[in-house]
Amino acid sequence: MTATEEPAGGPAGGPLEPLVGRNCAVDLFDRALAGAGDGQPALLEFVGDPGSGKTRLLREFGARARRAGVPVLAAAGRHGDQVERVLSELLEAAGDAPPRPDARRLLLLDDLHAVPAEVAPLLARLAQAPPAGLLWVTAYRPRQMPCRTTAALAAGVHLSRRSVTLTPLDPSSVAALLGLPDGRAGQRVHALSGGLPRYVLAYRPGALDGPVAALRGLPAELPVDVTAAVQLDVDALPGEQREMLEAVSVCPDGFEPTLAAALTGRSTEATSDLLDALVAADLLRTDPGHAPTLRFRHEVDRTVVYRSLSPGRRRRLHTTAATVLRDLGYPVTRYAEHLSASGQCAEPATVDTLIEAAESSSVPRLDAIRWLTNARRLLPAADAADPRHTRLDFAMADALVGAGQLRQARDLLQELAGRPLADGDQRVRALVARARVERLLGRPSDGYALLAPRLDEPAGPRARFALAAEAAVTGVLCGTADAARHARHLDRLAAEADDPVLGTTAAVVQSFVAAHTDCGLRVDDTLDRAGSEVDALADADLARHPDLLALLGWAEYLHERERCALHHFDRALEVCCRAGLVALIPWLLIGRCAVTGRLGNLERALVEGEDAEEVAVAMGVDPLVGLARAYRAIAVAWRSGPAAARQLAETALLDAAGRRANWYDGLSQRVTTRLRYLAGDRAGAASALRRACGGDDLDQVELSSRPCWASALAEMSHKAGRREEAARWLEVAERYAGQVRLRGQGALVRVARARLSLDAQPRQAAELAAVAADTFATLGWRLEEASARLVRARALCLAREWAAAEVELAETRRIAELVDSPPLRRAVAVEQSRAAGAAGRLPDAAAGGELTLTRREWDIARLVAAGASNAEAAEQVYVTVKTVEAHLTRIFRKTGVSSRAGLAALLASGAVTPRGPN
Repeated sequence: MTATEEPAGGPAGGPLEPLVGRNCAVDLFDRALAGAGDGQPALLEFVGDPGSGKTRLLREFGARARRAGVPVLAAAGRHGDQVERVLSELLEAAGDAPPRPDARRLLLLDDLHAVPAEVAPLLARLAQAPPAGLLWVTAYRPRQMPCRTTAALAAGVHLSRRSVTLTPLDPSSVAALLGLPDGRAGQRVHALSGGLPRYVLAYRPGALDGPVAALRGLPAELPVDVTAAVQLDVDALPGEQREMLEAVSVCPDGFEPTLAAALTGRSTEATSDLLDALVAADLLRTDPGHAPTLRFRHEVDRTVVYRSLSPGRRRRLHTTAATVLRDLGYPVTRYAEHLSASGQCAEPATVDTLIEAAESSSVPRLDAIRWLTNARRLLPAADAADPRHTRLDFAMADALVGAGQLRQARDLLQELAGRPLADGDQRVRALVARARVERLLGRPSDGYALLAPRLDEPAGPRARFALAAEAAVTGVLCGTADAARHARHLDRLAAEADDPVLGTTAAVVQSFVAAHTDCGLRVDDTLDRAGSEVDALADADLARHPDLLALLGWAEYLHERERCALHHFDRALEVCCRAGLVALIPWLLIGRCAVTGRLGNLERALVEGEDAEEVAVAMGVDPLVGLARAYRAIAVAWRSGPAAARQLAETALLDAAGRRANWYDGLSQRVTTRLRYLAGDRAGAASALRRACGGDDLDQVELSSRPCWASALAEMSHKAGRREEAARWLEVAERYAGQVRLRGQGALVRVARARLSLDAQPRQAAELAAVAADTFATLGWRLEEASARLVRARALCLAREWAAAEVELAETRRIAELVDSPPLRRAVAVEQSRAAGAAGRLPDAAAGGELTLTRREWDIARLVAAGASNAEAAEQVYVTVKTVEAHLTRIFRKTGVSSRAGLAALLASGAVTPRGPN
């Protein structure tokens, strides 16, 4: 083999997939390759778990070396003969005559842990006497590295040696490797894959479909290169070990040695030896949380092995696993998958087991749907009176809703409601489930129409509570006045049911309803109670009541508790992802978009909004698609301007005309109208916004936001010259601000009043804007703080307080840089230009004719205004530069300007005169 050849089993291969997250490793290699030209041999060791990208990295090094004209030798440890030939050639080269000036060569030795024992002496010899100019790059798995190979490398006392551990990729790098935007899908795949590139790529076919597919785990077809890489490890095993690995691959939740012995029919001692060998090969690992439990090193590896089994063997193994686990007393959720996949579950008890397992909140919803589908095949279709039919259909409907298959769930529930159900509780359960599906589809009016005639349905206390709670939520989203009454009754109904979780649910629903309408409740106390009680619940409880966190997060957002809302949205997303609950994902992501946008994190808001829209589109929920676009448009307005945001927001309303009034479409309409106005289309904007708000009483606006929208109407009327109408809307805004007592809403009203009083009372406007800016700063509303500071700066300019105005503009520009908002930066530049011009035209003392400068100040002012530097002015008037600087300070203080341009404008206006000799 010549020095430029590379064996087929080495790091070379087909086209290189993207290399991300390894810049430091590549930089280290480039420096080492350049340093090899000095003749000093070096060793780079890249250490990492299977799938961490070691082979891909070595392929990159080989390509870079060839481009630099450096000869490359390469081999993989599992091909012992190739490694032996490469090492022998290098040892021969080490004994040659003195090397040429550039004797660099690169040795790439992959999978060093797999090098046969007989090759270890050659490794030691090369380490002890490497040829000059050799850069030796090797990669290995630390868990499988033999002591003999480690000792061989340690013999290299003349090698410059460096070891690098390849850590998992971060979520951003995962998204880049998959070709996805940095968002929820990349984060989900990062969590599933552990950030190891091989396992990241295993999710590529599903991840490219976005956040919904990422929730479903591995795709049906794995990439060929991923399958081949895992199969290499499996094929290297002796026959008995491979048979054991295949048998335990039917256990996705891990297994104990007892189960492994039963699956293979071996003794406990023989099973223990085989499992120890598989752990040593790093194909199995012990579960730190459950000492006797073993798992595959990754779910991708288990899936590759499992899918390689023949169908008949799979069924036999699942049957054995189900029998063993059931006999050992494990919960039904542990062996339901085995029952479902065994194909031998014809007895009635199997149906009950599968239904019971599917009803568990800890089971991913897609698994539950599969189990229930198999269970339905076992039930006689003619025996519709069998209670198990009804129980199965309720469980199937819940699973379909959780999986985001809302229309299928609605059809099933409609069919279920038409049956003669056994009792009132079942009838109410079907009714509430149908109404909730309509709400999740963005049609709360249809949901409330189902509930309203049946609110007095005879049923038990838990069923009546569920009915009232759903009526309160759907009612407030469609704007019915009875929603507050339903919310007030929840405490009594929860007490009758004597269930603490229902008491918590009552507090959450009341907090949510109170954000939309006046319930007569102490909102702060109710929110505090709701938050503390929800935080005390376990994830399993929250998975059974998934609406709790979603409603609480939205209630906190609407009541200006943004950080609490983020905490609960994040926890809800974790619970939903773990249980495969897709239905709430868009609602939660829109909430995160709203919160992060309000807090000024525009990049995060845009990502959350895009993810929310993608999930809502996949689910076919048009009102939520519109709501996601509306909130994303708010972030776009700050990032790209109102015109770009208007185009996005208007797409949210394309289908809204054919739907009954609801909160989702109402908010989208208000945002779109406001953006249309800000983009310059002001004809009829105020009347359009008033209609979108529900008229003069703002009935279609949630109570907590009415001060904001009334203030917007006041400003729009004022701009149109309708001063009396503007004053009336401002009074409405102040009345609602006093009612809701939210600091942010109150500050928005102050900013509106400041804008309306700018021309007539600039000093009062400046004070109002200052108080508002301080409030926004305390809340963390950076964008609103910047807007308030712009108003204050303009008011200070009108009041001829130039220095104070510049302080406000400087702080506003700092915020614009912090949130990366070009439109805000442009607004600051406009105000700075306006301030400079105004300072030149209207100095403080000019009106009284008292603005004069000393003769020396006058001379320096004229020179500086003409463009002279401080040094040039000092030379002209025969003083030091420090004296010029002192005079300029006094000149700026007297004139009220703070820039040379402002001083030039002032002198040109003739408002300044010299006072006489110095």
